Amino acid sequence: MDAAATTPAAEALTAGAAAVSRVGVWRRRGDPSLSSLSGPIRLAVFTSPFIVRWATWLVALLVVLVTSIPRENRAFEPYLLIGTFVQTVVVTFYVPLVRPVLLPALRRRISIAENADVLWLGLADLALSMTAVYLSGGWGSPYFHFAITALLIPSFFMTLRGVVGLGLVYTAAYVAGLALFGEGVHGSWRNSSLNGFIGAIVTPLLVALVPNYLGSVLRDLDLARQDALDALSDSELLFRIGRAFLERGHEADDVLTHVVASALDASRFDRLLLLVPGAPADDAAAQAYGMDVHAPPPALIAAAIDGAGARTIAASSLAPPLDDAFAGCEWTAAVPLQSADAVEGWLLAGRFERPVAIFHEVRLLDAVGGQLAMGLRNLRLAARVGQLAAEGERTRIAREIHDGIAQMVFMLSLSLETAVDRVGGDEEEQRKRLRDLTALAKNALWEVRQYIFDLRPLLSGDEGLVGAVQGQINEFRAVAELPVELTVTGAPLPLPLMTSAELYRIVQEGLGNIFRHARASRVQVTLAFERERVVVTISDDGVGFGDRGSEARVGYGMGNLRRRVEDLRGRLEIASAPDVGTGIEVSIPYGGDAA
Repeated sequence: MDAAATTPAAEALTAGAAAVSRVGVWRRRGDPSLSSLSGPIRLAVFTSPFIVRWATWLVALLVVLVTSIPRENRAFEPYLLIGTFVQTVVVTFYVPLVRPVLLPALRRRISIAENADVLWLGLADLALSMTAVYLSGGWGSPYFHFAITALLIPSFFMTLRGVVGLGLVYTAAYVAGLALFGEGVHGSWRNSSLNGFIGAIVTPLLVALVPNYLGSVLRDLDLARQDALDALSDSELLFRIGRAFLERGHEADDVLTHVVASALDASRFDRLLLLVPGAPADDAAAQAYGMDVHAPPPALIAAAIDGAGARTIAASSLAPPLDDAFAGCEWTAAVPLQSADAVEGWLLAGRFERPVAIFHEVRLLDAVGGQLAMGLRNLRLAARVGQLAAEGERTRIAREIHDGIAQMVFMLSLSLETAVDRVGGDEEEQRKRLRDLTALAKNALWEVRQYIFDLRPLLSGDEGLVGAVQGQINEFRAVAELPVELTVTGAPLPLPLMTSAELYRIVQEGLGNIFRHARASRVQVTLAFERERVVVTISDDGVGFGDRGSEARVGYGMGNLRRRVEDLRGRLEIASAPDVGTGIEVSIPYGGDAA
């Protein structure tokens, strides 16, 4: 028998244990199919019974043709040889040739358990082999070993209890046959060959136990292998879900569509549906991902999928149209996506065929639900962080506009009203007031242009902090009409965007204070990139802090500057003297991201 014919036969014979699992004493734990074993093992295990069967038939042929045996052993020859030959041919070629044609026809007429025909074929083969022993005279039959090897196929599928029972039945039938056929109770098996008789009684049991033990070991090996494959498959599914959350950014619709598609592709489920609450109102429909259905309101979904953890659920118990979406599934399960403080959504899964290990599928769905709940919560937190950041930035801009531009415009309007009231008065006083109004208008223009400049994404470009500061200084020169010199020492290093933004605003705050209060004629800005920190120095030759008119310089503006430096975990030093000027030095470590 060649390997091509043997392999399909072996695969079907291994699957025969699935039928055994439905029959009382032959029930085994787990999937009894060994078709997933490697080719060499499968070939060795399942071709050996057929090889041995043919070898023992050849032995019987040689005994009949060559050896001088008693007359009662030849009574039905050559019919027994022909019958056992046909029997062995049928057993050998039933699975690869006959079964594919016969089994579908049988199933159209009667209900037959999966692969049960293979087991019953083995038992029928055993019964016919024992009949050949009896018809050939019983004791000393040429077909004794042929009948014993018929135990190999059914014994491979049975439990130990079933094999012991089969061996005892075989032994009892054999002893009864010796007593009733051939020489009967007075035969030589009882008088002169007691040792041979004892061996004939024990041998069938040993022959049955060996393949049974081998089958049990191989089934355990296959079960462990299948468990390992399932664990790898489950880990791959959870990994694919986690990766899918990271691949599509923070847009919920795009992310969740990709997540469900990845989960369906990597899982054993035939249908997956992710339901996520939309608007807070109970009558607002949930968002559905994975299937084209109009999801019902979250309240109806929660009523059908209550409790915690995954569980099997009847598709008919779901709210329409979810019941129709899973109507074609033989098994359906659901899990609420529970995070620390809320239900983030619900996951429904279905399979067209009922799984063998339902508990394993429920546990897997539970793990998938936990992964999805965490991903949904992270999406919502990311969206909330963005909202809070935008709200914080709007609040900061509103505060600075209120304390800066709004106050200046208010003062400008009051001064203009006073100037209008005094038109025609002292010309020198009018010139002084107009000069003050011009300075105030320029100050307001400076503030406006700084806010516009601050909103440009310059810090993320190729020029980085140095280019952004240089642009700010150019703006300052144009508005304040003051000479400003920028000096850069050391090799400019790439800084985190948050650090660069805060340093940019520190320079902006320092230049704004100089413009409003210093009355300076020159300004010096230095950026020093040192080994472990970046140092920003801003100095002017103005009135300093000792002048009464410059007390505002140590007020709100310097308070803002101090808070920014503290956020960067840096150090601020201020040196000032009357009529000499002011120097500000800010030292920020490279790891000093804003807290």
